[in-house]
Amino acid sequence: MAEDFAGVAVVQASLVDTAEIRRDVSVHANPMTFADRAESGVQLLSRWAGILAFVGAVAAIAYLIF
Repeated sequence: MAEDFAGVAVVQASLVDTAEIRRDVSVHANPMTFADRAESGVQLLSRWAGILAFVGAVAAIAYLIF
């Protein structure tokens, strides 16, 4: 049984990878800018517009069939 696990090696993060992770955390810790908030609103509006367009298309097809 021990022979099956003998080939498994543990990989540790290098110092360069750790430094990149720490730098990324500081970048993401900034508060949202006006552009970020506007983009969130546009995404929400776009999502609902897509849903409404789909429902409208299904309703139009149902109207034509029945």
